[in-house]
Amino acid sequence: MRLACAATCGAVLLSAIADGCGGGGGGGGGDRRSEGSVSSAAGATLAAARGETTPTVAPKAVCPPTGRWSLCSVMERLDRAGLAPRRDSAAKEVRLAPLARAGTHLMLGAAELDVFIYDDAASRERDEARLDKGRFIDATAEPTLRGEATLIRSENLLAILRSRNDHQRERVSDAITAGPPQPASAVPIAGSAVRR
Repeated sequence: MRLACAATCGAVLLSAIADGCGGGGGGGGGDRRSEGSVSSAAGATLAAARGETTPTVAPKAVCPPTGRWSLCSVMERLDRAGLAPRRDSAAKEVRLAPLARAGTHLMLGAAELDVFIYDDAASRERDEARLDKGRFIDATAEPTLRGEATLIRSENLLAILRSRNDHQRERVSDAITAGPPQPASAVPIAGSAVRR
């Protein structure tokens, strides 16, 4: 085993030296762009010869686009908008009277976002009608000194954002009001017949 390792390491080292000295690219100092790939290849070969494994990153779970909001699609959308959402681990669920549905508390930097996801848009509208609209403003309205929260709605989602930052309020609203991720359409577009 040691003899095989020494032979492999020696071959990799000689290959790296030959490439570094211009053995494969003409001219004196070799191709500088290949040095990084040679050294990383040499490192990977050495690690394999020693029986080491390189750490692998687990693939990110896929959030299926269904045409309705889910918590994972909200997190994905906010993340893509550069808002770095994180779930508040201290809060199990959010209860906001008089809403019947429990929500999820997210942090966006110093801002707070409560997300309520319903079965459909009609359920969301019925629950939203119970809210005292004097306590909330739309994302396009200017906050007053009372510090109202921003009410954002889209399809089966109702969100309440607590932020005084106008730019952040606009970014969160734009990300959500763009609508939930839609499934790929199985219906062909008119005039796009497949040619044989």
